[in-house]
Amino acid sequence: MQARAADEFDATLNQLDELQTLAESYAQEQGGDVDPIVLMLAYTRSGTYNDSLWQMTAGTKDPDFEAYVLENNSELGELVGIGVQTLPNGETIDFGHLLASINLVYRGLPVTGSWGGDCMELAQQYSGQASDAAGYVTLMQESFGAEGDGSVFGADDLWADLDSVNIGSQLSQDTNLADLMRTYYADLNDHDRCYTFAALSFGNANTGNTEKFRETVYDSLVKDTGMQLLLYMNGMWTSDGWTLSSEYEPALQGAAYVFADYLSETLGGEEVKTDSNALKVMSSESLAEALNALGESDAANAALSALDNAGDTSSGAVSDALDNATENLRSSFNAQAFQLVLLVIAAAALFGLILFLALMSQQLRPRRR
Repeated sequence: MQARAADEFDATLNQLDELQTLAESYAQEQGGDVDPIVLMLAYTRSGTYNDSLWQMTAGTKDPDFEAYVLENNSELGELVGIGVQTLPNGETIDFGHLLASINLVYRGLPVTGSWGGDCMELAQQYSGQASDAAGYVTLMQESFGAEGDGSVFGADDLWADLDSVNIGSQLSQDTNLADLMRTYYADLNDHDRCYTFAALSFGNANTGNTEKFRETVYDSLVKDTGMQLLLYMNGMWTSDGWTLSSEYEPALQGAAYVFADYLSETLGGEEVKTDSNALKVMSSESLAEALNALGESDAANAALSALDNAGDTSSGAVSDALDNATENLRSSFNAQAFQLVLLVIAAAALFGLILFLALMSQQLRPRRR
């Protein structure tokens, strides 16, 4: 049974390999201005992973590339919205979630589409059911990391969250994603998975100091500018002072604490050490630009003011891909606004024409004697 699952997983990676080859060929035909990694990963996204916020942050699908894939290898359509896959070690993983999260890690949002997004959903699910973080931890422990359906932060998602950060941090335009996955999953164990993730996400950290590590994880969650954008768009972050809504704070703390406890337990309280952090994050300026592009100018000003007063939480490390994503969103928003203005002008011109014709008709109508 496990051998069959391994064969199916290898077949999926072969398809991913073929998709990247097509993306690279297509990008060359377009003059090299298109990133084949973004093309490939955007192609696989569907459903909730392709709503307006995902398109803004992860990149939009290219319909011409979709037609290109259909023409050259229609079977690769099986990768679109792909579900659960069994890994070589026997674990199951939401492979669609993995690819979508890698997409965001590659674009410079390592928290939003992975563990941070799932912590947010866990907080939403339990919101209002406890009075403090400790109470939420008790409630959430039962479903967190559970296998099977029913949990918004089950095992399939948990593995995808961790692996997307570990894999996505190594991804570049010159990297073959399928080969990267083959190497990563060859001898994977939970300890190494969690250690690599913790080192990338939190730097040097003593997971044995439970309370301090919990706060480290929670602070990393709420201080991440990409997460602030996600929380704001979900009504959990307020522009008044640019901070987390007090209504959701205990639940989000509880979710972050449960996640931190899982890492601590898996690592046996080990002290994580690292020489560098390879993850890129969204800058406060990019956050403000994204909010402005969404028409949230008041929130953009509040974010800039709060983040400037708090200091540079993002260290200014912003990927070119994320800058392009924000620019694309702003251009898209501006285009829509421009189209609306044109419609208003056209309507006004039409009304003016009708009024003019009516007046002329009155002038030209023969007068009764």
